[in-house]
Amino acid sequence: MSSFLSEKEPLLARTRKLEEEDEISTHTISSHSFFKSMFNPFQVCFPTTVRQSECNTNVHNDNEVIDYSDDDEPLPELPTDSILLAVSKLSPGEKLVALRQQMRKHNIGVYIIPSEDEHHSENTALSDRRREFISGFTGSAGVAIVTLADAEHLTGEAILSTDGRYFLQAQKQLDHKLWKLNKQNTSGYIPWQQYAIKAAVANNFSNVLSCDPRTLSYSLGEYFNDNASDFVFKPLPGTNLVDLVWGSEKPKRSLGPIYEWNLKYSGEHANEKIKRVRSVLTERGGTHYLVTELDSVAWLFNLRADTDIPFAPVFFSYTIITRSEVILYVDHQKLENSGSDLKKYLTTIDGLTIAEYAEFYHDVSKLQATIFDPELKIILPTKEVTSWALYDTIPDSFSKRRIIHESIIANLKIFKNKTESHNAKLAQYKDSLAFIIFTSWLEHQLLNKHVKVTEYDASQKIYSIRRRLPNFKGLSYETISSTGPNAAVIHYSPTKGQSEVIDPRKVYLLDSGAHYLEGTTDITRTYLFDKSAITNDFRKYYTLVLKGHLAVATAKFPAGSRGTGIVLDSYSRQPLWNHGLDYVHGLGHGVGSFGLVHEGPLYISPTINDTDKLDLFQPGAILTDEPGYYIDGEAGFRIESELEVTEFDDSFGKTKNGDKFLGFEYLTKVPFASSLIDTTYLTQIEIQWINDYHQSIRHDFGEKLLELNNKRAYNWLLRETSPIS
Repeated sequence: MSSFLSEKEPLLARTRKLEEEDEISTHTISSHSFFKSMFNPFQVCFPTTVRQSECNTNVHNDNEVIDYSDDDEPLPELPTDSILLAVSKLSPGEKLVALRQQMRKHNIGVYIIPSEDEHHSENTALSDRRREFISGFTGSAGVAIVTLADAEHLTGEAILSTDGRYFLQAQKQLDHKLWKLNKQNTSGYIPWQQYAIKAAVANNFSNVLSCDPRTLSYSLGEYFNDNASDFVFKPLPGTNLVDLVWGSEKPKRSLGPIYEWNLKYSGEHANEKIKRVRSVLTERGGTHYLVTELDSVAWLFNLRADTDIPFAPVFFSYTIITRSEVILYVDHQKLENSGSDLKKYLTTIDGLTIAEYAEFYHDVSKLQATIFDPELKIILPTKEVTSWALYDTIPDSFSKRRIIHESIIANLKIFKNKTESHNAKLAQYKDSLAFIIFTSWLEHQLLNKHVKVTEYDASQKIYSIRRRLPNFKGLSYETISSTGPNAAVIHYSPTKGQSEVIDPRKVYLLDSGAHYLEGTTDITRTYLFDKSAITNDFRKYYTLVLKGHLAVATAKFPAGSRGTGIVLDSYSRQPLWNHGLDYVHGLGHGVGSFGLVHEGPLYISPTINDTDKLDLFQPGAILTDEPGYYIDGEAGFRIESELEVTEFDDSFGKTKNGDKFLGFEYLTKVPFASSLIDTTYLTQIEIQWINDYHQSIRHDFGEKLLELNNKRAYNWLLRETSPIS
């Protein structure tokens, strides 16, 4: 493997100098000149065989030319996000029979299989994909419920409940002879929690409703426990029935290495973060903070890993923080596999104790609130991400008034510091470059070379482009590459064995993101390459989605506002509502700094009432803006970019209460599909905004594409950033 770098390149030299002097955290960012003067993102990697997280950094011959026009290069295998690619000995029906045998053995009438692991992660390791294994549904959200009504014949019902993002996908993947789909938040369907209770009450075999308490949130456990009058809520501690069915085929957890996320990327040492957490702990009157969320542990210690969970640079761990101690629970073998550099770094963290991962629950059970320490109070994450098992492990000597639910770290890390903000722009610049080069390549293949390119081929291509960029650490989620009807499947992802040929006369939607050491990206653009196939309706739908997207991106609102998310969500939908249209998913979510692509607690959705919650729209928060519109069986239109909350200075004005106004800085640098824009639906202000945005992209990338010897991408960029009127 070799990287393509010229030591004489002044832009890179300038970047190195800044890194050496640690000026990267304080450099003032100016608009268009920022990227050209601060960063050369084109030290690239051309590996032949590379793991998801690898990128080479060796020096390249000065005289060699970077060429992005390599149409015939071998495409790399993609990191997989599905355990179903591995063949199971059991058929879907045999899995249910085996599960019901276990239910009969344990006298259970209704068994719940959530998507989450014991840390309540949205992304889970292959070893924790229990709901996926039992149901065949590979979407990231949902819950399976299996009943045993006839113990002799091992029969009952099997329900998969998920939200609107996954209805079409679930309908395709479920075996409808065995499974029924419950459509959440849809008329004619009841919440899955109510279904589970009704099934337990009416069950002829047993009215016991059960689950693995490690995978059930405290809020759900509390709901079932409070409503357990005509049925019995009886979780099985230490036992997961799906694991018993899965048996030896169940994948093992990774023991891959952990590494330090350097200060030049994080902007704050772990010691300072621990001090900030302790400050909040003290303010809340807490004495012990139990950290169970994997991204919170990774953020606190500036640690990352590449192999534990697909698309998430986190590792299995817990932490307990007191006013004087901090304990990191992690598999000791992982530490051994991580090398001496990590061990040396960990010694710089004041008062750190390392304990074995498996000892966490035991240590929690030994906490005691006694007459000698009557003020002992425990802070847990929110009820939605604290497991029922953890809550149940806390000794009875603690009354509920001694347990506080607050995700302290989640509420701190959502606001990026100056270094993280700076680096997020670098990550967006690199990933926008990948999008531009990819889209020009795909259009050329389809319209000029008339090559058959599948959705999976396209996913491979953009992965191939990205992994040449410096500090690339992998995809941030499974690429959504979808043509025609598949674009209406909101979270559709092609596989090597199941992938449609991209039709240039149909809508193509690409939703894809990446991890770089500088930050995490999430970008979506929609195209229709054969302009003669564009209909007036398609232009209308695309433009209404774009109009809602811009309404959010240009919004201004007072600092400290409550309910900002609900308001912004309605902004994105209003243009569609005006034409009797809508979309079924949320508007956006927080994005981590080389962390989770879906970073809580910032989520924007019509189903999330944020009027009584902590104000998450503060300077430094980075979130997505991704409205859409979908026509089942025909097409889907979605536009997604990342925004950062910024503060206007006093010259802009203040509220009557003296509060400043906030708005957004637009981070993503990928052109919209000009041929799909119908300007009759836009105001002159919106048209001017689009033209200014496109000019800024041309300014930032035009010259560099020529330096990269990619005239095709350069010409595509000129066309796509031409003014509209």
